[in-house]
Amino acid sequence: MRERFNQGRSPLDFLFLNRSCFNGMIRFNKNFAFNVPYGHKPNRFSKAYVTKVTNQVAHVEKLFKYNDWSFICQSFEKTIHMAGQDAFIYCDPPYIGRHVDYYDSMDEQSEISLCNALLDSGAKFLLSTWDHNKYRRNEYIDHLWGFCNKQTKEHFYHVGAKEANRNSMVEALLSNYSIEVKTNSAICKKEQMTFTA
Repeated sequence: MRERFNQGRSPLDFLFLNRSCFNGMIRFNKNFAFNVPYGHKPNRFSKAYVTKVTNQVAHVEKLFKYNDWSFICQSFEKTIHMAGQDAFIYCDPPYIGRHVDYYDSMDEQSEISLCNALLDSGAKFLLSTWDHNKYRRNEYIDHLWGFCNKQTKEHFYHVGAKEANRNSMVEALLSNYSIEVKTNSAICKKEQMTFTA
C-alpha cells in the first residue's frame, strides 16, 4: 500500500488508496511518498467493500470528465486574489492551534494573511475551523474572525493512529454572509446540515 506518486499518476489512484488505507489517513513522508499502511480489519478488502470504493472512484471520474476543473498549486493569497469579488470561496486550512503533523502547519501570520486575503477579495467566503473541545477554545475565532457569522457542529474524529486521539470536537463554519441552516433528514439517517446563502 506504500506508494510514491509521481507526475502523470492518476488522482483516482490516490483516491482509491485513501479510501482503502488505515483509517482513511493521508500522510506522506519527507520523500513525498504516501506511507499509510492498509487497514488490517478482516473485511477491509471484502468484495462488497472493494466494489463500494470502486464505485465511488468511478463517480469522481465522471465528475472529472463532465466538468471543467483546474487544480493549481500556489499560495492561498494568489488563489484568493484570482477568484475576484463575484466568486464564492471555501477555505479549509490546517486548524491553527491544533497539534497536528501537517507539513508547514498554520501559524498566526498565515491565519492573519488568510483573513486579510479573504477580506480584500470582496467575495463571499465560508471557512472551516475548530471552535472548541473539552480542553480549550480556538482564541482566533473571537480575536481575528469576530466579524464572521458562525455555525457550529459537534464532530467525532474517527481518524487517528491512536484511539486516544479520536475525540469529539466542536467545529465551526465561519462566513461573511448570513447562513440559514436546514436539517435534511430524508437524505440520510444521521443529521446533515445544508446551507443556503
